[in-house]
Amino acid sequence: MTGAGPAVPQGPTRNTLDTDGMLSEWGARLFYPIPKGKGGGGGGKLPLLTTVAALTAVMSANEVRSRVRSTVSPGATQVMVKITGGGRGMKAIAAHFRYIGRQGKEEVGGRGKTLEIEDERGEKIQGRDGLVQLTDEWRVAGAYIDDDSPRREAFNIVFSMPVGTPPEAVRAATAEAARELFEGHKYVFVMHEDQGAPHVHLSVRADRYDGVRLSPRKADLDRWRAVFARNLQDRGVNAVASRQPVRAANRNYRKLWEERAAGRGQLIRQRPAQRTSARALAVRADAIKAWEQIAVALAKSKDPEDVRLAMEAVRYLSEVAPGGQEAARLAARYAQQHEDERSKGVRAAPTAKQDRAR
Repeated sequence: MTGAGPAVPQGPTRNTLDTDGMLSEWGARLFYPIPKGKGGGGGGKLPLLTTVAALTAVMSANEVRSRVRSTVSPGATQVMVKITGGGRGMKAIAAHFRYIGRQGKEEVGGRGKTLEIEDERGEKIQGRDGLVQLTDEWRVAGAYIDDDSPRREAFNIVFSMPVGTPPEAVRAATAEAARELFEGHKYVFVMHEDQGAPHVHLSVRADRYDGVRLSPRKADLDRWRAVFARNLQDRGVNAVASRQPVRAANRNYRKLWEERAAGRGQLIRQRPAQRTSARALAVRADAIKAWEQIAVALAKSKDPEDVRLAMEAVRYLSEVAPGGQEAARLAARYAQQHEDERSKGVRAAPTAKQDRAR
């Protein structure tokens, strides 16, 4: 006896596999670039096969879709997290406490007054006596810190958002991020709103209670930004965290001392607005190439959601990357071809049924 037998489950189509494979490969190159000195650092050259395999293992195709979607979201605001310095000894750390607490400033009441500072336990510190007690606690919380030290004993970090962001959301998102990122460390933070953009100054002791030292690298800063953005999103703020190359940007940010000198009118030499080194330009070109390939992969997909995301990526690429318009046009052409083919297929379907009826 013969029969049709049970239906065989259909796996992913070749088109889906091709799309997902391209998204994984190019998404890894865009969002997790190969470190300097590890091959593929510019010039459009493909990295070594082993490096590609390691990178593509980092992100699934759906993770790439999610990152692309959040990056191209209209109205999304980039978070800012940067290390502004750090104290080499308790003398410098105490001075920073006084600075972020605005001790003696008129806006907090003059001599002896400070803004409210919060520590890792949620306790509030205020006033000159409170800062003296805080300094004494930090000095002996782990390895003893002398007034002067040859190594960095604390890191000063700023979590910031543009004007118009609810200050309380910034403060709460920073507090939540600090609990996650600096567990086991002593830290304090304080909210500043008087300079327009709401921002939080956070100072974290380099030594953890178990002796492990904080030693942040670029990857750590990327993670800090991502956590900060996620906590802002949880509070209704459309915040995203993406590196400059992901945005096809090459901004040359001022150092903290330059910002302060400019504020006093004492900055003699202006830093160029854009980075123009060969490496910076190569990294930007690689990012635009990755965006192009991601947009093309999405546009070629049979999934309408992918095609819509491709069009959003095209819009984003044409807006943020002066060198990306040609890539955007190519991806848009693929998307339009796919839409035309799909429309023809829908119109042809009734005709086929009528032929079978005849």
